[in-house]
Amino acid sequence: MPRVSPSARWVGLALACGLGAAGCPDTSLPPFDGVGRTRVCTAEELLSFQTAGFVDERDDLWIAFVDVGHGDATWIRTPGIPGVDAREILIDAGNCRVGAGDCGLPPGTVPDSGDPDGVGALIDFMSRSGLPPGQRIDYLVATHPDKDHYGGVWRILDGYDVAAYVDTGIPALDQVTYQAALQKAEAEPGLTMLRPAGRTGIDASRPTSGAQTASWGRGLQVRLLSADASAAEDNNGSVVLMVEYLGVRVLMAADSQDLLDSRLAALGPEVQAQVLRTGHHGGINTSTQPLLDAVFPPGIVGLRYGIVSAGAWEGLPHPDTLARLSTTIGDARLYRTDRGDEGKSRADAAGDDHILLRVTPEGELTVCYAFPDNR
Repeated sequence: MPRVSPSARWVGLALACGLGAAGCPDTSLPPFDGVGRTRVCTAEELLSFQTAGFVDERDDLWIAFVDVGHGDATWIRTPGIPGVDAREILIDAGNCRVGAGDCGLPPGTVPDSGDPDGVGALIDFMSRSGLPPGQRIDYLVATHPDKDHYGGVWRILDGYDVAAYVDTGIPALDQVTYQAALQKAEAEPGLTMLRPAGRTGIDASRPTSGAQTASWGRGLQVRLLSADASAAEDNNGSVVLMVEYLGVRVLMAADSQDLLDSRLAALGPEVQAQVLRTGHHGGINTSTQPLLDAVFPPGIVGLRYGIVSAGAWEGLPHPDTLARLSTTIGDARLYRTDRGDEGKSRADAAGDDHILLRVTPEGELTVCYAFPDNR
């Protein structure tokens, strides 16, 4: 078990009941009820995650799929010694509120669209979990220039000590908030720009000739499967990563749609994984059956999990895609950040369905909701 200082343990215990408005998890609920329900985090799991920044050394890999409403934000806390070889990695940062000046533009420059304050929910979650503003983020990845993914980048750069910025390299000159985020990253002293991702050596397993190999954390392998700066459509140019620790693989599909799905499926065993962070918020033309069969080959027995990041957006996730995922994975292994969002506005959809993934030093994989499932 990681060594936690007494003061950190008190901080963690305080955080355990403050992770979100829903309060402490109902640990009287069994981990599974045997009829297809997903699992709720135990108090021990929440405490271990929340104190991961305070321990002398951490052995678990933690991945938090943060509920940012309609959008994406994934926070990875890697094994290692904090401040030495442990890493804090953020893949996408949810949306921002342009009307409030959260996107790097003066308030009122662009009309507020009523999108969720995804980055606000993200920062709140990280702060409650031991990574408040002012702390270090080792890698900040913007998978592609869609605002529900990159929108919070400017505010993360403004509030945190970001060491390296990664994106696909798509110019997106018409996206004023995207350009503001890029200018912010380029102006940060000491920040390493890994852009475009496909030509910067961020793939630690197959570095570009002459490029410096990135260190993503002790024992962690991160492979860049796709990043097309010249893609005709932004979603299919997404940075797609495979994260692997102790044989457990997590495929981060960003906003992959059918064209990119086909390219990924053609990689065969390279995309086989235990966990799929599904593409494009569970849209109709993503998580196609050929990709699902490549990620979770039929006939191979093993754990299978799907994570859908979505919230209060018409048509997402699509019932047909959910049906494919359910058939391939099973309802008990399909986790979604849009639970209970029916009837909510876009602005109110974020912050109540965070999902935690853990891989222990023994290679044991678990997934749970960070709040009680009392709906």
